[in-house]
Order: sequence, then structure tokens, then C-alpha cells
Amino acid sequence: MASLISPRSLAPSLFLLFLFLFPFAQEGKEIYMRYCADCHGEDRLGKTAPPLIPSLLEKRTDREIAEIVKEGIPASNMPPFDLKDRSLKSLIAFLRSPLPGVEFQPERVEIKRDPAGYRHISLEDLVVFVDRGRGRIVLLTGGDQVDSFEFKRVHGGVKFTDEGFYVPSRDGWVLYYSLKEKRPRVKLRPCVYLRNLAVNGDRVAVSCVLPRVLVITGRSLKPLKVVPLPGRPSAVYPYRNGFILTFRDIPEVALLDREGNVRYLKADTPLEDFFLDPFEGYLVGSSRKRGGLLVYSLPDLKRVAFLRTRSLPHLFATAFWYREGSFFFATRHAGTTRVTVWEMYSWRKVAEVDVGTTGFFVRTHPSTPYLWVDGGEGEIILIDKRTYEVRRAKITEGGRITHVEFSGDGRLAYVSVKGRGLLVLDTALFKKVSSVSTPGPSGKYNPLMKTRRGLSALLGLEVFMRKCWGCHHPTRRAFGPPLRWIAEHRSEDLIVSQILNPHSTYKLLGYRRNAMPSIKMSPEEVKAVLSFMEAIKNGWFD
Repeated sequence: MASLISPRSLAPSLFLLFLFLFPFAQEGKEIYMRYCADCHGEDRLGKTAPPLIPSLLEKRTDREIAEIVKEGIPASNMPPFDLKDRSLKSLIAFLRSPLPGVEFQPERVEIKRDPAGYRHISLEDLVVFVDRGRGRIVLLTGGDQVDSFEFKRVHGGVKFTDEGFYVPSRDGWVLYYSLKEKRPRVKLRPCVYLRNLAVNGDRVAVSCVLPRVLVITGRSLKPLKVVPLPGRPSAVYPYRNGFILTFRDIPEVALLDREGNVRYLKADTPLEDFFLDPFEGYLVGSSRKRGGLLVYSLPDLKRVAFLRTRSLPHLFATAFWYREGSFFFATRHAGTTRVTVWEMYSWRKVAEVDVGTTGFFVRTHPSTPYLWVDGGEGEIILIDKRTYEVRRAKITEGGRITHVEFSGDGRLAYVSVKGRGLLVLDTALFKKVSSVSTPGPSGKYNPLMKTRRGLSALLGLEVFMRKCWGCHHPTRRAFGPPLRWIAEHRSEDLIVSQILNPHSTYKLLGYRRNAMPSIKMSPEEVKAVLSFMEAIKNGWFD
């Protein structure tokens, strides 16, 4: 890969400006090292916070940079700093100064570790916990720790395959953990500053801010292709047989196949963040410029709705659920105490709930009647999914709740309590099952909750319980055959036909008469049930 930053790439005018501002820049370097280096790196290439180099600041005015320094950034780790005007000018001059040449080449490292002594880990039971306080990753099943290893500055979320998971770091490293070998197996540093990664089958896509590229690798993190990007990536996610990517600074959406071939589509505005609906029919993106959510149909990227919001939603922390024939999602909002509930596919606002405290995350599971909201002091904030009434469940004496995740079966909730650690709770009773002591608990990830395949299957479970449970059982015979047998012996088209039009389909199945009523389902409900059946076929929900 070519050098990331070099003197040859720096504009002469920028170098002359640096000479003119040299005294300010020298003073600014001292201020930077005192206030900024811990998070943004002594080399300004980013650490736990973004790089601060001219190419990433060129669209910011001096006034905008000064406001960020003095006021901080809501809903982020950027605090305010009380600097005098001269100190601010000196700091900004230093940030706009040229960076010495930095050579960057991808680095791949095989990890040597004795895999003996670890028990079998099932994907459905697995929860991966980021212990930021001790710089490690902890593997949990139920309330038990089954493994842990060192890995720092995690950013962008853990991503799963059937055989393991990938962990990215802010400073460009990606680690692969093999569940089969029960050990971290390989690390790759595809970039200096990483945004996030996505996994689709045997391909991994890593979106990089420095350099601005998308790196496609194989399952073992062997680099296969580097795709230059026209803008700053906001996120990359799996889509169909490839990936989908948006940008924070240009109104483009990139569709990539598994080999990294790109097709660009035009959006209305740059998208700060986005998610795909559980059935990959729509892209929902947030826009600072427009002040709301834009909904596009896929794959044509035709805008179908604009949902105005008073502040930016945290789309990376969205909760999804199904109730009485409709699908819903809920988001928290930057710097506010509100949670907004939206109905999908009609794309309308259903409720706006004030929970009394700021936060990032909304989480739920079919096994709980509540949305679980972070931000409470020693208590979980709960929103009833039917009435949207707020209640609270005290779980500890003090400590701010920063994140909640559920086990695959929903029996356990994993709750991060700032300064205290991770609590594992019985979801129904709100009672502690176990705990992990650490000063810096962070994210938790379960394959059912954090993959689109798992999420669509969980929504399918809810549809099944609403519309199919009276006659069918997932794995045993009831009035009708078990869903697993159906999934193993019938084609998808035949299953859909039998659901929607059994009076015409029963003869194709070899029945003498029809015993199944027609079930009214939307296309999304049908897709959800099919996802649930596929999961049962693969051994989940036993």
C-alpha cells in the first residue's frame, strides 16, 4: 500500500502557512500534548479518538474547531476545555501544521497460544464482553467466564461468523478469534485509523478513515483488495452477497460485491450513520444537515420517507421488535433525555418518551415486555413496549448504567455499570446472577442480537408466537408438523404458498384435504418467519 502521508503530498501553500504560524504552532504543540495527546495520539494519528491532521480538518473553520474544544461534543467522549483565546489559536495553528511523513503498510500477525483447556462454546450462548478498563476481551456463557485475552481500544463492535468473531480497534487493528480452536488466531492492521468492519460469509470489509480505503479480506484476514474511497466512511455493513457503505462528507452510497467491485448511488445528503432494516429492504440513515432520518428503498436507493428529529439519533444502538402485526424500532438521541419509537414500513412516529436522563442505548428481546434504556444511576430504565410507560428497576447501589445486552435466549441481561463492572441479571426478576469486576465495562455482543440473521430470526420468533404457535412447535410435532421438519423438507416458495394460500397448496404437499387456515401476513412477516425457520434448521432455539 502506498504511503499514507508524505511530504510530497503536502501542498506548498500549506508549508508556507506553517512557517508563518510557526511560533503559534510550537506553543500549540505543548497545549496539544497536555490536553489532547492521550486520546488523539502523540503523533496526531488517532488513538481512542480521531486523528487531528490537516486533511481531516480542512472543512472545519477555526471558529468551528474552537467551539468544539471549548464546548465538547454531546454524546461523545470529547469533553469541553476552558482555554483562553491565545491558547486556542496556538492549538488550532498546530493542528493545521503539516505532519511529518508516515509510511504505512498492512501488518498481519499470527497469534501463538496454547488452545488446550477450554470447553466448547456455542454461538447461541456466547456473549463477548469488552472490558475497556483492563484492555481485554472476555467470553461469557451464562454468567461464567470461559476465556479472556488482551485487546485494547475496541471500536466499531464485535462481528460474528459461524466459526468465530472479529474485534476491531480504533487504531486500525482487527483480531480474529476462532471458536473451533478456542483462541485468538490472527491479527491484521489494515489501516492507521479504523471506522468499523462488516462480515459477510467468507469476506470481511474494513472501512478506514486513514487512509480512506475499504480493505477486503478473507476469513483468515488475508488482504484481498484495497478499494480507494471518495469520502470519509460513516459505516459499512453486510448487504446481500456483499457490502454497503455510506459517507459522512459526500452524498453517496456504495454497493460492493464480495470481490470489492463498487457501484455508487446518489443520496440526498451525506449520512452520519445508518442501519438496514432486518430484512434488507430499506436503508435508514441520519443526517445532521437535514435534521432527521432518511429512509431509502433498496437496491434502487429511492427515498420513501423523511422522519424529522430534534436531535441526532444514535442509530448504532437501535432496538427492534414486533407487536400485533407491526415492526418497530426505537432510538436514543444525542444530548437529550428522549427515546423515540417508530413503526417500520409505514415510517411513522409512534411515541416520544422522556426518560429523564441522557444516554446512548435502547435494547430489547422477545422475552422481555420492556425496552431497556441506559443512563440511570444504579437502575435500569424500562419502557413498556405496549403502553410506553416508564418504570425503573434498581439493580445496584450507585453507578451509571452505560449499556445493556441480552443472552440469545433472553434469560439473562448483561449490564455495564460505570466504575463498578458488569452485572449479569435474571431478565424477569432483575436479580444478580453473577458479575465481572472492572472499572471500565463497555460493550457486550451476542450473535443472535448483533447479526441481521439473528435479529430477523428473533423477530420471526415473535411472529411465530403470534400467528403460528397454536398449531406448530419449533422442533416437535403438534397439530401440524414441526417447523424444523418443514424447513428441512420443503422449498421456500412452497412454504410461503402454504402460509398464504393453503387451500391451493395442500394438494402439492400430498394431503387429501386442507386443515390449515389462510394466515394474513405482510411480506416482512413472511420473511421473519422464514428467518426463524432457517435458524431452527441450523440448530438455534433448541
